[in-house]
Amino acid sequence: MPKKQKNKEDTKPVKLSAIDEDIVTVLLGKELYGLEILDKLNPDRPIPLSFGSLYPALNRLEKKGLLKWRWGDESEETGGARRKYYQVTGLGETTLRQVQRYRALLVQRSGLTA
Repeated sequence: MPKKQKNKEDTKPVKLSAIDEDIVTVLLGKELYGLEILDKLNPDRPIPLSFGSLYPALNRLEKKGLLKWRWGDESEETGGARRKYYQVTGLGETTLRQVQRYRALLVQRSGLTA
């Protein structure tokens, strides 16, 4: 029996928390490791994100298929430790764009300017 091909109606939307949305936004078009992600997120963030919140969020996003990761090379500058580099998947980019469109519609409906 042939497999049923999925169309747009068959796929469930992926939920993004505010932290998830921030992380995917920062990673869009980039490949970063944990400290770099925090360095991009925290300068203007009202409540800074910690490693204790970042890594569970990265794992959650990876399980949802929104991020993928790879191990970096061992290097002297890291004391021989390997870094885990994260990158947004196609599904992650699509999901983020959908959320961003929705947020823009909300702003438009509120009558406020972005």
